[in-house]
Amino acid sequence: MSHPHTEPAAQNQSPEDKPVINFDLSASMADIERRLEEARRSTAHERIEPQHPPLQEATGPMLVPPAAPAAQPGSFESGFLAELAREAAKKQGASLSATQALQARSQSLHDALGRIAGFFTPLIQFANNMEPDISRSYRLDARTAYSNLKWRNAHLETRKQDLSATALLAHITFSVNYCAPEPVLVTRPWNQLDALKAELNNLKLRPIDESELDGKRPKQEWLQVRLAPDFPVHLRFLANYDKGHIDVLSRNLLAFGISSFRLQAEDVTSALLDDLGRVLLSRADKLPAALLPL
Repeated sequence: MSHPHTEPAAQNQSPEDKPVINFDLSASMADIERRLEEARRSTAHERIEPQHPPLQEATGPMLVPPAAPAAQPGSFESGFLAELAREAAKKQGASLSATQALQARSQSLHDALGRIAGFFTPLIQFANNMEPDISRSYRLDARTAYSNLKWRNAHLETRKQDLSATALLAHITFSVNYCAPEPVLVTRPWNQLDALKAELNNLKLRPIDESELDGKRPKQEWLQVRLAPDFPVHLRFLANYDKGHIDVLSRNLLAFGISSFRLQAEDVTSALLDDLGRVLLSRADKLPAALLPL
């Protein structure tokens, strides 16, 4: 761009004597037009941003306004339906009562077995320490008897229906050995060998020498077998939850043999248990009347 040429003013010149400034008008207009053209070219490619961003399409599910609830049918009264409702409630109540009665009966049997165990546990402890004499004699046949017996090694076995903490008691078995001072000799005809073996097995009497029962020894006039001096006495109480009573099984209780009884849960009292204890220690020879023979 060219600028107007000026001559330096001389000092101490009057206004009338100052030179006139000469402008090149055509050069100035050309320069202005050139600047405007450059400004237009520099702004021609500028992007004008919109004042508001474009709307984005919704990507989520469209919300549907909830439908109006269906109109409920009007209620009505029915005598027949009311009758059925009363019958159903009565039947349900009867079923509930039967279930409760069954549970109460089962609990009663469980508690009765618990009382039996609670009695025999200290009885065993006392009697095992005392080892009392058993004055009762046990006769195997007319020539063979166990006498002068003593109490030996009583114990109690308790079983539940299963291993859960809330399981009901299934049965309780009391066992004790009565012991004679020496082995007992039993004499039978040889033709009674098989019957003798079955009898000894049933009563849990043990031969000292098993070979005396194998029939291989030279046959004498009589079969003679030496039996161990001790034999077991068992008393088992089984809860019959189906029928609602206690089944009692005994072996060699008052005499050699197996017996069965029935006992009601409510009859398991301290008096009954005391009577059983006296029988086991041979201080009584009569079973409680509540033990009903089968």
